[in-house]
Amino acid sequence: MDVPYGKTIRCGCGRIHEIEPREVYAGDAVARQAAQWAMWAADGERAVLVADRRTYEAAGRTVARALQEAAFAVDEIILSDGGPARPPVCDEATHAVVLDRLGEGANVVLAVGSGVISDVGKWAAFERGLPLITVATAASMNGYTSANVAPTIGGLKSLVRARPPRAVLADPRVIRDAPYELTTAGLGDALAKTTSATDWRLNHLLFGDYYCPASVALTDRIEPLYSDRPEALADREPAAIAALLEGLMLTGVAMTMAESSAPASGGEHMVSHTLDMLSSLDGHPHDLHGRQVGVGTILACELYRRVLAVESPELRAPAGDVDEAYWGPLAPACRKEYSRKLPRYEQAAKRIRTGSTWDDLRTELAAMVRPPERIRSCLERARGAVVAADVGCDRVRLLAALLHGHEARSRFTVLDLARMLGVMPGAAAEIVH
Repeated sequence: MDVPYGKTIRCGCGRIHEIEPREVYAGDAVARQAAQWAMWAADGERAVLVADRRTYEAAGRTVARALQEAAFAVDEIILSDGGPARPPVCDEATHAVVLDRLGEGANVVLAVGSGVISDVGKWAAFERGLPLITVATAASMNGYTSANVAPTIGGLKSLVRARPPRAVLADPRVIRDAPYELTTAGLGDALAKTTSATDWRLNHLLFGDYYCPASVALTDRIEPLYSDRPEALADREPAAIAALLEGLMLTGVAMTMAESSAPASGGEHMVSHTLDMLSSLDGHPHDLHGRQVGVGTILACELYRRVLAVESPELRAPAGDVDEAYWGPLAPACRKEYSRKLPRYEQAAKRIRTGSTWDDLRTELAAMVRPPERIRSCLERARGAVVAADVGCDRVRLLAALLHGHEARSRFTVLDLARMLGVMPGAAAEIVH
């Protein structure tokens, strides 16, 4: 499939996909491009620029100047850090601050930053019905081009549907010069496709959920350019970083096509979300989302290897409730999510016991998921995170996140299938390092 930005796609999956953003641009004169897009999109001359102090220095100041030169009145919202050495967070409080500062007279929102800034800008612009232009500052995550927002609401990592920006713009020099841990986070998020797409296919096979092969295949062409020689990312080679950024942008489009985060978020993300949620309880710092996702992807690949090796499944009933001692004050919110998933265990068991379903499922999923050694090697060669210590936690904390991650969301993933087959919890202690 050609680059789909701004196109209407009559897809083989049976749906018609209307793709936003209309343009993804990486090149020179990004500030001028941002001002041009704002003029095209805005019904008025008041622009609101959202950034944090780092992204404002990296790109926000020049974007604000270009907007002023284009006769916009510019209000700047520079979000405060979430604590010492901690960037802002996307939560209800930050969302409320941005909505309040937008007021009633804004005509266009420009989000200048990466994960949190992109999400907060997208969320606020959507709720106010305003056009959004995003200026990316790092190849750190796949949400730039998606309709999804991933905030923390009531301490629970959540998913809110919004709409993608009209355009996503990036200066390759800013992307290259971003702190390198952000690039390794982007690589972790990109590599997660192997397990997230497999989880999505699993849900299609077991429950008949919608599945779009074209969206999964969007990154096939570009992925080898950053995954086959990941050392090039560590060397900050422009071509490799540009390929990673394009892969992340296309993954965001895949989520828009699916009208869900399923193509890019499966069991590996549950591990990262659990680490984040636990940090909100005990104050222990967590690492960048994508770095944690990369570690989670290694674990999820190992679980898939063990699950798909089971020839004659003896299915086990799920636990009836979440672990309240682990989740503490978050237990009620997790219980609500988990209870929505319980009927799927029964449906999955019935389906697996039917005819050749299990053998067919094993064959189909084995062709999608990659060996954990391949993911680990790619991350190691890129100087990314592969074990607990790399993401700032000890083995016990990561082990607990793997054991409890299935309780945090209603989505059925390899974490759930591994428990049904008896692979978990026993395998957890063997695969967590």
